[in-house]
Amino acid sequence: MTRHAIAALAAGLSLTAAAVAPALAQDTPAPAAASGAPRQGGSMLDKAVNNIHVNSWSVYGAGQTHQIITSTVQGGHAMRVDVTAAGGNTWDVGAGSVSTKPVQSGDVLLLAVWMRTERAPTGSDTGTAIIRLQGNAEPYPDVVSAPVRPTGEWKLHFANAVADRDWAPGALGATVQLAGASQTIDLGPVFIFNLGRDYDRSTLPTN
Repeated sequence: MTRHAIAALAAGLSLTAAAVAPALAQDTPAPAAASGAPRQGGSMLDKAVNNIHVNSWSVYGAGQTHQIITSTVQGGHAMRVDVTAAGGNTWDVGAGSVSTKPVQSGDVLLLAVWMRTERAPTGSDTGTAIIRLQGNAEPYPDVVSAPVRPTGEWKLHFANAVADRDWAPGALGATVQLAGASQTIDLGPVFIFNLGRDYDRSTLPTN
């Protein structure tokens, strides 16, 4: 999809799972607006309030190894996380990507994460994970979370919410909790979109 086509998509802001995936096929976001509020025109990627690239993932927790690999996902690389044993809590192993722009109370936020399962848990055809938007300091308040079951194919997984307060750059982040099982999960680019106030959430893609 060309940058012109993406601009046309963003202008209409008609977000469906089928429409968002092609729009995210660009590797490099366009320059961001000077303020934290998203522009109403321009590329969909102008509305991202985080570093979308795979190298923005920060993987944590014992019982895991991780590395960036070459992949067919958008951008050509993925973060592969091998969880060697299930944790006592789903958050014992995970990956996070922090915001880089401010978010204001009342803004509609859309989280979109490219994921696939390389090695499924024993007895299962899919992996298991929880995607979240949350505060980046204790007690890590939950903005929104959604359980997902990634398959062996690359797919975008979604969650959306309305910001319940103002968030400074770096205070909000995306997290994928992976310690629910022994498994190997590939994480592609991650997007935190700020769609502004009064956006119709019923039009947003769901899992």
